[in-house]
Amino acid sequence: MADVERITRALRDFLPGGEGITRVVPLTTGFSNETYLIEGPDLILRLPPSAGAMLDGHDVIGQARIYQELGGREDAPRVPGVVAVCGDRAVLGVPFFVMERLAGEAIDDLDMQPWFADAGDDLRADICRQWVSVFAGLSRVRPLDVLGPVVAPEDDARTWQAFARKADSPVLAALFDRLLAVPAPCSGPPALIHGDSKLSNIMWLDGRVNAVLDWEMALNGEPLANLGYMLHALESDYHAATRAFKLPGMLTRGEVIALWEQVSGRSADGVFWHEIAQMGKLAAIIAEGANMFSSGRSSDPKLAIFARSVDYYIGVMQAMLDSGGY
Repeated sequence: MADVERITRALRDFLPGGEGITRVVPLTTGFSNETYLIEGPDLILRLPPSAGAMLDGHDVIGQARIYQELGGREDAPRVPGVVAVCGDRAVLGVPFFVMERLAGEAIDDLDMQPWFADAGDDLRADICRQWVSVFAGLSRVRPLDVLGPVVAPEDDARTWQAFARKADSPVLAALFDRLLAVPAPCSGPPALIHGDSKLSNIMWLDGRVNAVLDWEMALNGEPLANLGYMLHALESDYHAATRAFKLPGMLTRGEVIALWEQVSGRSADGVFWHEIAQMGKLAAIIAEGANMFSSGRSSDPKLAIFARSVDYYIGVMQAMLDSGGY
Protein backbone atom coordinates (compact mmCIF):
# COMPACT_ATOMS: atom_id res chain seq x y z
CA MET A 1 0.00 0.00 0.00
CA ALA A 2 1.20 3.50 -0.81
CA ASP A 3 2.21 6.12 1.79
CA VAL A 4 -1.15 7.87 2.25
CA GLU A 5 0.30 10.74 4.28
CA ARG A 6 2.73 11.56 1.49
CA ILE A 7 -0.03 11.22 -1.11
CA THR A 8 -2.30 13.55 0.88
CA ARG A 9 0.35 16.26 1.05
CA ALA A 10 1.24 15.93 -2.64
CA LEU A 11 -2.37 16.04 -3.84
CA ARG A 12 -3.07 19.14 -1.76
CA ASP A 13 -0.43 20.90 -3.86
CA PHE A 14 -1.29 19.24 -7.18
CA LEU A 15 -5.09 19.29 -7.46
CA PRO A 16 -7.10 22.47 -7.98
CA GLY A 17 -8.87 23.06 -4.69
CA GLY A 18 -6.51 20.57 -3.10
CA GLU A 19 -6.37 22.58 0.10
CA GLY A 20 -9.79 21.07 0.87
CA ILE A 21 -8.40 17.54 1.09
CA THR A 22 -8.73 16.21 4.64
CA ARG A 23 -7.18 12.79 4.10
CA VAL A 24 -6.70 9.95 1.61
CA VAL A 25 -8.16 6.56 2.52
CA PRO A 26 -7.30 3.21 0.83
CA LEU A 27 -10.33 1.36 -0.56
CA THR A 28 -8.71 -1.50 -2.51
CA THR A 29 -5.01 -2.34 -2.71
CA GLY A 30 -2.95 -5.28 -3.92
CA PHE A 31 -2.08 -6.79 -7.29
CA SER A 32 -4.58 -4.79 -9.39
CA ASN A 33 -4.89 -1.03 -9.75
CA GLU A 34 -5.26 0.52 -6.33
CA THR A 35 -8.19 2.74 -5.37
CA TYR A 36 -8.17 5.49 -2.75
CA LEU A 37 -10.86 7.89 -1.56
CA ILE A 38 -9.80 11.53 -1.46
CA GLU A 39 -11.88 12.92 1.39
CA GLY A 40 -12.91 16.54 1.27
CA PRO A 41 -13.48 16.98 -2.47
CA ASP A 42 -14.84 13.40 -2.51
CA LEU A 43 -12.78 12.09 -5.43
CA ILE A 44 -11.23 8.74 -6.35
CA LEU A 45 -7.49 8.20 -6.87
CA ARG A 46 -6.22 5.28 -8.98
CA LEU A 47 -2.62 4.10 -8.65
CA PRO A 48 -0.65 1.20 -10.15
CA PRO A 49 -0.56 -1.92 -7.96
CA SER A 50 2.05 -1.65 -5.21
CA ALA A 51 2.25 -5.46 -5.05
CA GLY A 52 3.42 -5.60 -8.67
CA ALA A 53 1.32 -5.42 -11.81
CA MET A 54 -0.10 -8.70 -13.02
CA LEU A 55 -1.66 -7.40 -16.24
CA ASP A 56 -0.49 -4.96 -18.91
CA GLY A 57 -3.92 -3.33 -18.61
CA HIS A 58 -2.90 -1.98 -15.21
CA ASP A 59 -1.33 1.01 -16.98
CA VAL A 60 -3.31 3.65 -15.12
CA ILE A 61 -2.74 6.35 -17.73
CA GLY A 62 -4.15 4.06 -20.40
CA GLN A 63 -7.14 3.34 -18.22
CA ALA A 64 -7.73 7.04 -17.70
CA ARG A 65 -7.79 7.55 -21.48
CA ILE A 66 -10.42 4.81 -21.78
CA TYR A 67 -12.61 6.56 -19.20
CA GLN A 68 -12.15 9.86 -21.00
CA GLU A 69 -13.22 8.49 -24.37
CA LEU A 70 -16.15 6.58 -22.87
CA GLY A 71 -17.25 9.76 -21.12
CA GLY A 72 -17.49 11.56 -24.45
CA ARG A 73 -19.45 8.83 -26.25
CA GLU A 74 -23.24 8.87 -26.35
CA ASP A 75 -23.39 5.16 -27.20
CA ALA A 76 -21.32 4.08 -24.16
CA PRO A 77 -22.43 3.33 -20.59
CA ARG A 78 -21.87 5.89 -17.87
CA VAL A 79 -18.42 6.02 -16.29
CA PRO A 80 -16.89 8.39 -13.72
CA GLY A 81 -15.54 11.62 -15.16
CA VAL A 82 -11.76 12.05 -15.12
CA VAL A 83 -10.57 15.05 -13.10
CA ALA A 84 -6.81 14.80 -13.57
CA VAL A 85 -4.25 12.54 -15.28
CA CYS A 86 -0.58 12.68 -14.28
CA GLY A 87 2.34 10.78 -15.75
CA ASP A 88 4.94 12.85 -13.86
CA ARG A 89 6.43 10.49 -11.29
CA ALA A 90 7.77 13.47 -9.36
CA VAL A 91 4.28 14.07 -7.93
CA LEU A 92 3.43 10.70 -6.32
CA GLY A 93 6.30 8.52 -7.45
CA VAL A 94 4.07 6.69 -9.94
CA PRO A 95 1.62 7.68 -12.70
CA PHE A 96 -1.95 8.20 -11.49
CA PHE A 97 -5.33 9.63 -12.30
CA VAL A 98 -8.16 11.15 -10.30
CA MET A 99 -11.82 10.73 -11.16
CA GLU A 100 -15.13 11.75 -9.72
CA ARG A 101 -16.77 9.56 -7.11
CA LEU A 102 -20.20 8.44 -8.22
CA ALA A 103 -22.89 7.48 -5.76
CA GLY A 104 -23.67 3.82 -5.21
CA GLU A 105 -21.80 0.60 -4.53
CA ALA A 106 -20.74 -2.58 -6.29
CA ILE A 107 -22.17 -5.95 -5.28
CA ASP A 108 -19.44 -7.87 -3.47
CA ASP A 109 -19.69 -11.54 -4.43
CA LEU A 110 -17.78 -12.65 -1.31
CA ASP A 111 -19.48 -10.34 1.20
CA MET A 112 -22.81 -9.51 -0.41
CA GLN A 113 -24.62 -6.44 0.91
CA PRO A 114 -27.93 -7.06 2.73
CA TRP A 115 -29.87 -4.88 0.28
CA PHE A 116 -29.03 -7.49 -2.38
CA ALA A 117 -28.60 -10.74 -0.44
CA ASP A 118 -31.70 -10.29 1.73
CA ALA A 119 -33.92 -8.76 -0.95
CA GLY A 120 -36.85 -10.42 -2.65
CA ASP A 121 -36.39 -12.57 -5.71
CA ASP A 122 -37.92 -9.90 -7.95
CA LEU A 123 -35.21 -7.35 -7.10
CA ARG A 124 -32.42 -9.84 -7.74
CA ALA A 125 -34.00 -10.88 -11.04
CA ASP A 126 -34.16 -7.22 -12.07
CA ILE A 127 -30.52 -6.67 -11.03
CA CYS A 128 -29.53 -9.66 -13.14
CA ARG A 129 -31.47 -8.40 -16.16
CA GLN A 130 -29.77 -5.00 -15.90
CA TRP A 131 -26.35 -6.66 -15.65
CA VAL A 132 -26.97 -8.64 -18.82
CA SER A 133 -28.44 -5.64 -20.61
CA VAL A 134 -25.48 -3.37 -19.82
CA PHE A 135 -22.89 -5.76 -21.21
CA ALA A 136 -25.07 -6.96 -24.08
CA GLY A 137 -25.52 -3.30 -24.96
CA LEU A 138 -21.79 -2.98 -25.57
CA SER A 139 -22.38 -5.05 -28.70
CA ARG A 140 -23.86 -1.86 -30.18
CA VAL A 141 -20.94 0.37 -29.07
CA ARG A 142 -18.49 0.98 -31.88
CA PRO A 143 -14.79 0.34 -31.15
CA LEU A 144 -12.91 2.94 -29.10
CA ASP A 145 -10.07 4.81 -30.78
CA VAL A 146 -7.95 4.62 -27.62
CA LEU A 147 -8.02 0.81 -27.69
CA GLY A 148 -6.44 0.60 -31.12
CA PRO A 149 -7.04 -2.04 -33.80
CA VAL A 150 -9.66 -4.75 -33.47
CA VAL A 151 -8.32 -7.91 -31.80
CA ALA A 152 -9.44 -11.21 -33.33
CA PRO A 153 -10.71 -13.76 -30.77
CA GLU A 154 -7.90 -16.12 -31.72
CA ASP A 155 -5.28 -13.41 -31.13
CA ASP A 156 -6.80 -12.57 -27.77
CA ALA A 157 -6.66 -16.26 -26.84
CA ARG A 158 -2.99 -16.37 -27.90
CA THR A 159 -2.32 -13.43 -25.59
CA TRP A 160 -3.68 -15.41 -22.64
CA GLN A 161 -1.86 -18.53 -23.80
CA ALA A 162 1.37 -16.53 -23.61
CA PHE A 163 0.29 -15.37 -20.18
CA ALA A 164 -0.14 -19.03 -19.14
CA ARG A 165 3.40 -19.78 -20.32
CA LYS A 166 4.67 -16.80 -18.33
CA ALA A 167 2.87 -18.25 -15.33
CA ASP A 168 4.78 -21.52 -15.85
CA SER A 169 1.62 -23.46 -16.70
CA PRO A 170 2.40 -25.61 -19.77
CA VAL A 171 -0.74 -27.68 -19.18
CA LEU A 172 -2.92 -24.59 -19.56
CA ALA A 173 -0.96 -23.40 -22.60
CA ALA A 174 -1.60 -26.78 -24.25
CA LEU A 175 -5.33 -26.44 -23.61
CA PHE A 176 -5.30 -23.18 -25.57
CA ASP A 177 -3.72 -25.08 -28.48
CA ARG A 178 -6.74 -27.37 -28.52
CA LEU A 179 -9.13 -24.42 -28.60
CA LEU A 180 -7.16 -22.58 -31.28
CA ALA A 181 -7.34 -25.58 -33.60
CA VAL A 182 -10.97 -24.49 -34.25
CA PRO A 183 -11.76 -21.01 -35.69
CA ALA A 184 -13.68 -18.72 -33.36
CA PRO A 185 -17.35 -18.14 -34.28
CA CYS A 186 -18.29 -14.48 -34.78
CA SER A 187 -21.63 -12.75 -34.22
CA GLY A 188 -21.11 -9.75 -36.50
CA PRO A 189 -19.14 -6.50 -36.60
CA PRO A 190 -16.57 -5.86 -33.86
CA ALA A 191 -17.56 -3.71 -30.91
CA LEU A 192 -16.37 -2.66 -27.47
CA ILE A 193 -15.41 -5.53 -25.15
CA HIS A 194 -15.24 -4.81 -21.43
CA GLY A 195 -13.02 -7.80 -20.68
CA ASP A 196 -14.20 -8.29 -17.09
CA SER A 197 -17.98 -8.24 -17.40
CA LYS A 198 -18.86 -9.44 -13.93
CA LEU A 199 -21.62 -8.22 -11.64
CA SER A 200 -19.19 -6.52 -9.24
CA ASN A 201 -17.94 -4.14 -11.94
CA ILE A 202 -21.23 -2.26 -11.99
CA MET A 203 -21.99 0.57 -9.59
CA TRP A 204 -25.56 0.30 -8.27
CA LEU A 205 -27.69 3.10 -6.83
CA ASP A 206 -31.18 2.34 -5.51
CA GLY A 207 -31.22 -0.89 -7.48
CA ARG A 208 -30.29 0.75 -10.79
CA VAL A 209 -27.05 0.85 -12.79
CA ASN A 210 -25.19 4.08 -12.09
CA ALA A 211 -21.84 3.34 -13.77
CA VAL A 212 -19.65 0.62 -15.26
CA LEU A 213 -16.17 0.38 -13.75
CA ASP A 214 -12.80 -1.38 -14.19
CA TRP A 215 -11.99 -1.29 -17.89
CA GLU A 216 -8.40 -2.56 -17.51
CA MET A 217 -8.94 -5.50 -19.86
CA ALA A 218 -11.08 -3.68 -22.45
CA LEU A 219 -10.43 -4.19 -26.16
CA ASN A 220 -12.12 -3.85 -29.53
CA GLY A 221 -13.26 -7.29 -30.59
CA GLU A 222 -15.98 -9.93 -30.81
CA PRO A 223 -18.97 -9.25 -28.49
CA LEU A 224 -19.46 -12.95 -27.74
CA ALA A 225 -16.40 -12.55 -25.50
CA ASN A 226 -18.44 -10.43 -23.08
CA LEU A 227 -21.15 -13.09 -22.95
CA GLY A 228 -18.64 -15.92 -22.65
CA TYR A 229 -17.05 -14.21 -19.66
CA MET A 230 -20.41 -13.59 -18.01
CA LEU A 231 -21.36 -17.25 -18.26
CA HIS A 232 -18.56 -18.34 -15.94
CA ALA A 233 -20.66 -16.91 -13.07
CA LEU A 234 -23.62 -19.19 -13.87
CA GLU A 235 -23.99 -22.86 -13.08
CA SER A 236 -23.22 -25.19 -15.97
CA ASP A 237 -22.38 -28.84 -16.50
CA TYR A 238 -18.73 -27.94 -15.86
CA HIS A 239 -18.70 -25.56 -12.90
CA ALA A 240 -20.78 -24.19 -10.06
CA ALA A 241 -22.27 -20.70 -9.96
CA THR A 242 -20.54 -17.92 -8.09
CA ARG A 243 -22.10 -17.00 -4.74
CA ALA A 244 -24.33 -14.20 -6.00
CA PHE A 245 -25.80 -16.37 -8.74
CA LYS A 246 -26.72 -19.13 -6.30
CA LEU A 247 -29.34 -16.85 -4.75
CA PRO A 248 -32.98 -17.30 -5.72
CA GLY A 249 -34.28 -14.96 -8.39
CA MET A 250 -31.06 -14.78 -10.42
CA LEU A 251 -31.42 -15.70 -14.08
CA THR A 252 -30.43 -19.10 -15.41
CA ARG A 253 -27.79 -19.66 -18.06
CA GLY A 254 -30.46 -20.05 -20.74
CA GLU A 255 -32.26 -16.88 -19.65
CA VAL A 256 -29.02 -14.90 -19.71
CA ILE A 257 -28.19 -16.07 -23.24
CA ALA A 258 -31.70 -15.30 -24.49
CA LEU A 259 -31.66 -11.80 -22.99
CA TRP A 260 -28.17 -11.13 -24.38
CA GLU A 261 -29.43 -12.01 -27.86
CA GLN A 262 -32.48 -9.78 -27.45
CA VAL A 263 -30.53 -6.73 -26.28
CA SER A 264 -27.51 -7.15 -28.54
CA GLY A 265 -29.47 -8.03 -31.66
CA ARG A 266 -26.97 -10.82 -32.32
CA SER A 267 -27.02 -14.59 -32.26
CA ALA A 268 -25.24 -16.35 -29.41
CA ASP A 269 -24.59 -19.42 -31.56
CA GLY A 270 -20.96 -20.36 -31.10
CA VAL A 271 -20.65 -18.77 -27.65
CA PHE A 272 -19.21 -22.01 -26.25
CA TRP A 273 -15.86 -21.33 -27.99
CA HIS A 274 -15.75 -17.91 -26.36
CA GLU A 275 -16.85 -19.29 -23.01
CA ILE A 276 -13.92 -21.72 -23.09
CA ALA A 277 -11.54 -18.92 -24.13
CA GLN A 278 -12.71 -16.75 -21.23
CA MET A 279 -12.37 -19.62 -18.79
CA GLY A 280 -8.82 -20.01 -20.09
CA LYS A 281 -8.22 -16.31 -19.51
CA LEU A 282 -9.42 -16.63 -15.91
CA ALA A 283 -7.24 -19.70 -15.44
CA ALA A 284 -4.22 -17.84 -16.83
CA ILE A 285 -4.74 -14.88 -14.51
CA ILE A 286 -5.14 -17.19 -11.54
CA ALA A 287 -2.07 -19.20 -12.59
CA GLU A 288 0.04 -16.05 -12.80
CA GLY A 289 -1.24 -14.89 -9.41
CA ALA A 290 -0.32 -18.24 -7.92
CA ASN A 291 3.09 -18.01 -9.58
CA MET A 292 3.66 -14.51 -8.21
CA PHE A 293 2.86 -15.73 -4.70
CA SER A 294 4.88 -18.96 -4.82
CA SER A 295 7.93 -17.24 -6.35
CA GLY A 296 7.90 -14.48 -3.75
CA ARG A 297 7.19 -11.70 -6.28
CA SER A 298 4.11 -10.78 -4.24
CA SER A 299 3.03 -11.38 -0.65
CA ASP A 300 -0.58 -10.34 -1.31
CA PRO A 301 -2.69 -12.84 0.71
CA LYS A 302 -5.36 -12.87 -2.02
CA LEU A 303 -2.86 -14.60 -4.26
CA ALA A 304 -2.58 -17.48 -1.80
CA ILE A 305 -6.23 -18.21 -2.65
CA PHE A 306 -5.28 -18.22 -6.34
CA ALA A 307 -2.67 -20.87 -5.62
CA ARG A 308 -5.35 -23.13 -4.11
CA SER A 309 -7.81 -22.72 -6.99
CA VAL A 310 -5.72 -22.76 -10.19
CA ASP A 311 -6.08 -26.52 -10.73
CA TYR A 312 -9.86 -26.21 -10.51
CA TYR A 313 -10.03 -23.65 -13.32
CA ILE A 314 -7.67 -25.63 -15.52
CA GLY A 315 -9.83 -28.69 -14.93
CA VAL A 316 -12.97 -26.79 -15.90
CA MET A 317 -11.39 -25.64 -19.17
CA GLN A 318 -10.27 -29.17 -19.96
CA ALA A 319 -13.75 -30.59 -19.27
CA MET A 320 -15.31 -27.98 -21.55
CA LEU A 321 -12.86 -28.79 -24.35
CA ASP A 322 -13.49 -32.52 -23.95
CA SER A 323 -17.26 -32.03 -24.04
CA GLY A 324 -17.11 -29.77 -27.09
CA GLY A 325 -14.95 -32.19 -29.05
CA TYR A 326 -11.95 -29.84 -29.28
